[in-house]
Amino acid sequence: MKQPSKSPSTKAVPIALLAIALILLAINLRSPIVMLGSLAPILKDALGLTDTMIGWLGALPMPAFALGSLLSPYVARRLGLERTLVIMVALIGLSLVVRVLSGSWLFFIGTGVMALAIGFVNTLGAPIIKKHAPNHIALMTGLLSLCMSIFAGSVAWAVVPLTQAVGWRLGMGLWALAAAATVIVWLVVSRYAQTGEATAQARTQFNAWKDINAWLLAAFMGIQSMLFYGVAAFLPMIGVDKGLPLARATELALTFQIAAPITIISLTWFIKRGVSVRILAMVAALLNVLGVAGLIYFPTQLHLWSLSMGLGAASIFTLSLMMFSLRTYDSDTARDVSGMVQAVGYSIAFFGPLMLGQLFERYQDWHEPLTALLALMLVNVVIAWFATRPYMFANKA
Repeated sequence: MKQPSKSPSTKAVPIALLAIALILLAINLRSPIVMLGSLAPILKDALGLTDTMIGWLGALPMPAFALGSLLSPYVARRLGLERTLVIMVALIGLSLVVRVLSGSWLFFIGTGVMALAIGFVNTLGAPIIKKHAPNHIALMTGLLSLCMSIFAGSVAWAVVPLTQAVGWRLGMGLWALAAAATVIVWLVVSRYAQTGEATAQARTQFNAWKDINAWLLAAFMGIQSMLFYGVAAFLPMIGVDKGLPLARATELALTFQIAAPITIISLTWFIKRGVSVRILAMVAALLNVLGVAGLIYFPTQLHLWSLSMGLGAASIFTLSLMMFSLRTYDSDTARDVSGMVQAVGYSIAFFGPLMLGQLFERYQDWHEPLTALLALMLVNVVIAWFATRPYMFANKA
């Protein structure tokens, strides 16, 4: 099947401008969420939050991500990819300001709306890259994923001294300036997106919800996300339980996160040189198996297993983003696949921390929770084989 031709009214976005726009976009996708964990003790005192409320604040983004991913294709179909993205990034910036204006309820509402808007934007990166950089999919997707990880780690560290210097309200609210800058640049990008209506109306809509390949990719991404969010929540606790002092145990989380830049750069290099996506996905899934099994059976090498899980999780996430574009013929199909897969994936991910927490509470030992997680990672090796077989998302007609 041939690539559909672009509308005559569409102008190519300069690749440097698109790269700058994606880098700015990356600041808004994880940083507003990860700063919550860094400031949890400060927010607890400042807003009078209980431990349970802190727990719900940490869990709130995932269902909001899922809802935003679910709605995003329908909104983008009416408004266009770029216009939807600009509106949602503006909403992220507004939410960052609103949630620091008053008490705990407004903070929760602001966080929920912000996470919903992030859920929208999460699904738009792949189709926009497909539309404006079809010959640089691996490079642009790798750039977006890499910057998301770098900025998330940087903000998680920087927000604490900034808050200590200017107070928590200003320390959190100032990040809305990044959203404002992102809106300005994407308004410039949107000037290049004058797609003809006749072409859009003539295309038969692809239904990702009826495609088995989309469901397999959703399961592959979702099970990985269970590990990512579950391990992110409990890895220091696991380290302490295995005999590490608290200072060393917190290093495990850093090791887990620091694997992302290594992974994303390597994946981009391998993809551009024609290495099979299936091979890369199988290796990534096996790295997750190795990491969880190592936590259970060889607890003297916890940093090694943390690195292994970090490599596996970051690889699967980045590969999934790439496949939204690599396995589709046009940006509309990439948009619909991205929305469906991420809606299902984040819904599955929501149960990762819940499963680990409830099993630990029941058994008071990490062996049973990690064994359950290991079983899921083994299942994901099988799913990886089927989810990445050679195919293209396309209408059956």
